[in-house]
Parts: sequence; structure tokens; C-alpha cells
Amino acid sequence: METRIGALLANGVILLPVRTLQQAAAVLLCLALTSTVALRADDIPNALKTRFEVSDPVWRELPIREDLRNQYEKCWQTAVNTILENNFDVATMDKDSGYIRTTDNAGIVTLKGNWVYKVQISVKFAYSPGDPKATPPVLPMVEKVRIQAAGEVVHSNGGKLKAYFRGYDKVVLQNLFQDLQAKLGPR
Repeated sequence: METRIGALLANGVILLPVRTLQQAAAVLLCLALTSTVALRADDIPNALKTRFEVSDPVWRELPIREDLRNQYEKCWQTAVNTILENNFDVATMDKDSGYIRTTDNAGIVTLKGNWVYKVQISVKFAYSPGDPKATPPVLPMVEKVRIQAAGEVVHSNGGKLKAYFRGYDKVVLQNLFQDLQAKLGPR
């Protein structure tokens, strides 16, 4: 037995055939998602237009200075300190894998109305593993550090989501990159 689900679109009504309850649910979900207002990057608040890029968050890579490549502990502690100096709180860090992620920081830019802007930093070290069993032991070599400043812009009203943008903060990313470059990068 075939049933039809109707949806009111901007140019009229469309009837879609469905055969099962699962198909009906899928069709309704798709219609709900596509019937929201089309949002563009131009819709973000003016205070963010020069710093927020609507796209997949990017990673920037910084090669580690030669004299620090065999000092993973120092590189790690420098990265943690730099994150804390830039007013971010650490949410997750795994020294063995070389990964740090911060909590969302909503204090970077304060927006008016029901808009919220949050930035989260991720740092990942790339290193070649050492061999402690070798004679003499070979220490791990830190090759580079990767940095990301993912951001979210959310507009809600009365508990309902009105707009959501995901991207990255170009200013935070550049500032962190420059801080780490001065401390760990080639001279």
C-alpha cells in the first residue's frame, strides 16, 4: 500500500510516495531540514566577519626548531603554557599521543542579542618514535606541531536554534601560530 506525504514548499505542494513508516519518517526529516531558512556566511554578525571563516576548520603546521626536536617534554610544556597564556582552559590532553584540546571559549568576542561565539583550540604534535632499547637509546624526535582554532556561531531564540555556523577563527589561529613559532619554530 502506498501513502503520500504532502509538503508545502515555496512554489506549492509536493506529494511524495512512501511505503513504510521508516520511509515516511525519513522523508519528513529531510523536509524539515531543507525547509529551514537558507543561511549564508553573510548572515553571521558583523563583529565576526573579518575573523571567522565558514568552512571546515583548518590545521596550520609549524616545523620544530632543530635544537628542540629531541626535547619533547619542553615542546609539550611550551604548547600547554601558550594555550593557557591565551586564556583557554585545557579539556583533554594526552602527552603520549601528543594531543591537546581546550574547552570552548565563549569570551573571545561577545556578541549582542541571542548570538553566541565559541572557539576551541586543538594541538597535535607529530614526532618520530624513539627506540629506548637501542644502544645508545634513540630519543623521540618532535618534527612539527599542528594547530587548529575551530569556531561555532550560534543564534537561538526562545530555546530554538535559528542559525548555526561552523568554521575557524583566523585571528586566534594566527596569534597562537605566531606565539608558538616564536617559542618553538625555526629562527
